[in-house]
Amino acid sequence: MFALVDCNNFYVACERLFRPELAGRPVAVLSNNDGCVIARSQECKTLGIPMGIPTHKIEPAQRRHLHLCSSNYALYGDLSARVQQVISTRVPALDPYSIDECFLDLHGLATDELEALAHSLVHSVDKDVGIPVSVGIAPTRTLAKLANQRAKRQPHASQVCVWTHHDDPCLSAWLRELPLNAVWGVGERLQSALTGQGIMTAAALRDAPQAWLKRRFNVVVARTARELGGTPCLTPQELDVPRRHILCSRSFGRSLNDPRELAEALRHHCQQAGEKLRRDSMQAGAVGVFLRTNPFQDQPQQRSSLWACLPCPSADTRHLNHYAQQLLGSLWRESHAYHKLGIMLAELTSRRYQQANLFESHDSPQQERLMSVWDNVRQRFGHEALTLGVQATNASWRMQSRQRSPRYTTRWEELPKVSGR
Repeated sequence: MFALVDCNNFYVACERLFRPELAGRPVAVLSNNDGCVIARSQECKTLGIPMGIPTHKIEPAQRRHLHLCSSNYALYGDLSARVQQVISTRVPALDPYSIDECFLDLHGLATDELEALAHSLVHSVDKDVGIPVSVGIAPTRTLAKLANQRAKRQPHASQVCVWTHHDDPCLSAWLRELPLNAVWGVGERLQSALTGQGIMTAAALRDAPQAWLKRRFNVVVARTARELGGTPCLTPQELDVPRRHILCSRSFGRSLNDPRELAEALRHHCQQAGEKLRRDSMQAGAVGVFLRTNPFQDQPQQRSSLWACLPCPSADTRHLNHYAQQLLGSLWRESHAYHKLGIMLAELTSRRYQQANLFESHDSPQQERLMSVWDNVRQRFGHEALTLGVQATNASWRMQSRQRSPRYTTRWEELPKVSGR
């Protein structure tokens, strides 16, 4: 048996945790630089605020009732870790899937204990962390995902759904009504291909012949169908699409022209890109840099990019930055004020030591160990503890977060204050 624990409206729940006056109010969390809505409370959805709407397009009448929050990823990440810590002490195995979701392996637990366990997880996380969660339990991970969806739709507030058998009448009836895009791992393109073959619902996918699914689509689709039928055969990693490229970019707090500030911003993005490469055990064979001016301002416009092939594939932040800075120097124009800059990595392959040519020695075992130490220091002491050159915390290129809540759990100076009366 497997469970999926999902934090309900996670970003909004984090904002409300230290601000109880937001309970029951429409709350929306904004993207980097407060550009658009990326998370909504149920009250916000009821108000008619769509996901992804640019902030400036929210109607004034709606905005009067709406509380907007800048993204606070330090707070969200820490509370996610706390939720997982509480859960991990109560189950045999935990497999984080995203910042607000984790799968639980419940093998070895008695079937008649599962519903009580689910309710205890909801209660424990709420009591120890203060974040509301829903729990879905089923014989496979795919069905556990669907059980979690069902738990959120329960007419009562239990936030728990347990299907101990794949032939549960409630489950079978729901699969006959469930559209394909509600199934874990079925995206828009795959849904279109399946419907083109007459497969319209989750039940139809479950009942499709295995050999035909493998021949017409692939083995992962066939395994998804088996999972819908109650046979566990998928891991979260099997549904993850391998990266084909990495992009790190952000609009500036204000338009910039100083090449030193642009170079500083690019170093920051190179650090992020390098960490993503190493976290996925990948290396890049090509580096690209792009620069953009603000198209909504009356000024000289530029929207251009340049690429460079690396002498050999690398995941070393310093080498990525070396070539990226050269590209930036070729793109920069003195007469332009820039609004956005970014780095792109392509030709990604699995990391492995490759023999370099006589004059190149990128990513030797010593350099890989150096990057490992780099990542460990930044993870333990914070990303500002070790950087490529000086990167001021108040630099003009850093994102705007005018409405960011305090980082209550990760900064001493931002701890919540309680006053006695």
